Amino acid sequence: MSRVHCLSGELGSPDQERQYASYYAAIATEDRGRVAPHVTTYTLRPEAGQGSIEVTRLQGGLRVVRYDVSFAADHRVGYSFSEDRFELEVCLDGGLRLVEEGAGQGELGRFSLSLTPPRPTRGMLVHSAGRPYRGVSLTGHRAALSPYLGSVGADAFASSLKRLDSSRGDDLYLGRGAQLHGVPSLLADVFGSRAETAGKTLLMESRVMAALALLIDASSSATENGLADHEADALRTVPLILWRERHALPALAEVARLLSMSPKRLARGFKTLFGVPPMEYHRRQCLERAADLLVDTDWTVERIGGEVGYATASNFVYAFRRRLGCTPAEYRRTHT
Repeated sequence: MSRVHCLSGELGSPDQERQYASYYAAIATEDRGRVAPHVTTYTLRPEAGQGSIEVTRLQGGLRVVRYDVSFAADHRVGYSFSEDRFELEVCLDGGLRLVEEGAGQGELGRFSLSLTPPRPTRGMLVHSAGRPYRGVSLTGHRAALSPYLGSVGADAFASSLKRLDSSRGDDLYLGRGAQLHGVPSLLADVFGSRAETAGKTLLMESRVMAALALLIDASSSATENGLADHEADALRTVPLILWRERHALPALAEVARLLSMSPKRLARGFKTLFGVPPMEYHRRQCLERAADLLVDTDWTVERIGGEVGYATASNFVYAFRRRLGCTPAEYRRTHT
């Protein structure tokens, strides 16, 4: 069993700062100020893995953390945080597992995101050995968000987060498909930017503000298009049904009939919860699974395409290239 690193307490407190310093010292070498005075880069030690973690401190103590890592052995980080912690994270490539006490577990995979709920959290992050993870998070004390909220204000934003939690809750926290339209692509821009100058720092802060604005809009949508609890529970089973039947996909009307729901209600409700139509979400999930298999196995492209539901290798290659911008073979060469 690999070592479990532990982080707890209130963000920014002296005790938690010592915990983070000890954690980074155990796995990486520190380079503070090379990019800019407010940017610290932690490069993984060879025995820990490859890649780096970059922490940019913005106004109000908000941190933008860029992850581009692959650990040599299973890497576990246990955490216990207060309800005042805000963290919005999106995975851009690879993935990790999130296990939360009382809420279950989820897989933060490609283009999925996690938003911490407005309550104490306790659990563990698990990076599997050799599995890459590229992502970016916005992390800070909830009070640190005030400079980015303009005329909306902290109280109204807190209410927005509570509405999101009540409507999407643990699914949104654990990366279980509850997408927020526009947020992943916006945070991908944050990942690709560096706060090297005053102007670029301001640009990064403007993107943080835009991401918070999308959260507010998403909470309004959740209120206006509210679903009964039993409907939401039923809709969350749709990805499992489609995956189980991926070799002979049922029509949406068949799935709706199985759930005792009209096709129109299923389509509308599913998009409210997941941000995209059911079949588009299913195709994304299949291709994300295929990408993992390309890295984690030596299976042929044809076998992987068949495993995720494609009848022919040519159809699989076409869909993969259209979604990820490269062929399966090119993806495998790049990621292994």
